[in-house]
Amino acid sequence: MSASPASTSVKIWIAVGSGNPCKIEAVRSTFQSLFATSGDVSTIVVTSHNVPSGVSDQPYGDNETKSGAINRANAAWEDAVRSASGSQSVAPDFAVGLEGGVEEASAWGSVPKTGNEESNESEHGNSLWCMAWMAVRGSSSVNCTMAKALDSTYIPTSDNYNSEFQPCREVWGYGRTGAFLLPPEITRLMQGGMEMGEADDRVFKRINSKQGTGTVGKLTMGRNVGFMMDRSEYYVHALKLALIPWIRPELYITD
Repeated sequence: MSASPASTSVKIWIAVGSGNPCKIEAVRSTFQSLFATSGDVSTIVVTSHNVPSGVSDQPYGDNETKSGAINRANAAWEDAVRSASGSQSVAPDFAVGLEGGVEEASAWGSVPKTGNEESNESEHGNSLWCMAWMAVRGSSSVNCTMAKALDSTYIPTSDNYNSEFQPCREVWGYGRTGAFLLPPEITRLMQGGMEMGEADDRVFKRINSKQGTGTVGKLTMGRNVGFMMDRSEYYVHALKLALIPWIRPELYITD
């Protein structure tokens, strides 16, 4: 039997469409946990690209937020290609866009009445929920699909590996975070035209929270410090979901 494609050391190059350290760290840790579980596949190269989202500064709803993530992934890919040096590939293996947004409770449809109409309207009718979309642009290349070789239940050979993943083509993966309810004061400020990061800074009296623990970090900071979920951690689960096409390429990457 021929050796698995994972038998040689490779670099996985990920271009991130952001300069935010929280987003960069989320991408780095997610890809590291996927590709660096093998002793042979261990080099993760992450480059940061300050690119526009192509949507409003404060996206509302799934469509706009997801579009922002896609735009960032595409722009990061293109910027990485333009800036590639002789020591790197012509193009990255992956490009990632992460976009945070909010949605109104009304987007989920009507809420069952509780018997306290005033309270129900206060808790649901005027509320905003925070969420984020991840868009990952990759390909069917051996580098991208090497995650398959990390599955102990799958034993690839040179014949079936090459036949399944050639020719190389563009592949996309998407993931959405869980949503959490924003405090009424942050909602009020945002509905008055303020971005969430600015509203967070005002309510919690801090500076540049979106490059720190984020709103989610402040809201989950309970008695037990280990319970807190910071902004990077908040993105990780959605990034893992966005990478499913490359974790199970035999199911997603087909002709």
